[in-house]
Amino acid sequence: MRATMFLGGVLALTGILTSATLADLPEEAVGNVVPFDRTAHNRLVWVADMNSPYQAHSRAYLINPDTGTFISMLDLGYWTTGIQLPKSRAQIVAAETHFTRTTRGERQDFIVTYDAASFNAVSEIPIPPKRASVVKMQGTAALTDDERFMAQMNFTPANSVTLVDLKAGRFLSEEVIPGCANVFGGGDRQFHLLCGDGSFVTLTLNDAGDVLGKTRSDVLFDPFSDPITISGVRDGSRWYFVSLAGVIHEFDMTPAGVSHVAAWSAFSDDERDDEWSISGFQHLALHAATGHLYVLTHQGPPETFEDPGTHVFVYDVATRKKIDDIELAARSLSISISQDEAPLLYAIGAHIPMPILAQIWVYMTQGEAAFYDVMQLGLDIYDADEGEYLRSVPKLGHFPSHIQPW
Repeated sequence: MRATMFLGGVLALTGILTSATLADLPEEAVGNVVPFDRTAHNRLVWVADMNSPYQAHSRAYLINPDTGTFISMLDLGYWTTGIQLPKSRAQIVAAETHFTRTTRGERQDFIVTYDAASFNAVSEIPIPPKRASVVKMQGTAALTDDERFMAQMNFTPANSVTLVDLKAGRFLSEEVIPGCANVFGGGDRQFHLLCGDGSFVTLTLNDAGDVLGKTRSDVLFDPFSDPITISGVRDGSRWYFVSLAGVIHEFDMTPAGVSHVAAWSAFSDDERDDEWSISGFQHLALHAATGHLYVLTHQGPPETFEDPGTHVFVYDVATRKKIDDIELAARSLSISISQDEAPLLYAIGAHIPMPILAQIWVYMTQGEAAFYDVMQLGLDIYDADEGEYLRSVPKLGHFPSHIQPW
């Protein structure tokens, strides 16, 4: 009886307090969605997240790196391979895969255009359901230099590319190019595909988007003794790639085709003796104005080239000499850099939210695999010139792997 009376009193008091609280609340103004003003931000950066292991809703996050704040997000469907950021118009372009029952049903692939102010999807171009779903995002799609045509890498597992006219909003064709996969821009009507034999194939289009020809370069590197990775960076027609052994390869990609310009080692003999190697998924970044090339590195044999990096080595591409060594605040999967006069270096860092002594105890008793469930991936931001760690955007999705300054 007493318990019942007590409970009744508590409920009555709660009702009185709730009524009084509700009565005192001011009327709230109706919210208003304001279009995004890109000019109000000095620097912006996109981070693509495959959302692994639940890849049905992969995403791209827009970050203000100067404040470390989150601005917006795009839902890019199943297992994104990143976005394209045309400079000539306020749009964002993505190749997306969707299923009619989310994780099953009919597969449907699209090239989707988003408005860069509202972030709403404004158009879809259906394409053959063959888009490659891969972890590394560089070279999976490219725009021609005039940003009218787009090529999307396919893998079924046969190699082909889907060609799309973004201006007309239509699918053009699928071009089968056996043994050639990742695609790069270089000309108003050209795409260049990296091939498994060490050559490149150049596709040339006319103004209607028809393929006029396919030309193959000479073999420009040895893919059997020391293959290059797909992590290429660009300054005009000059592209920089790196091999598993840490050799920087310079290529010219022009409407005439692809030619090899130079090859030079990123590591000294002493660094090779200490087993310094390239690292991660996106292991090159280039600041075009200064000609500084940033290479994500770690200590380990060449076959560990996808392991997270601990340092970033900096090179002057004019002299092809190392000029700096930046020690990272966390082991990192990918790097990129802003293109302004005081550039920021971006890194996707792996953070473990526990004291260092606890980390040592967990490692000694349970092994490295015990960290996988607690590890948090975020965007780490550095002063690129000084190498100083500035801030982080923590817990950025489940598997962010690609960075694109905007």
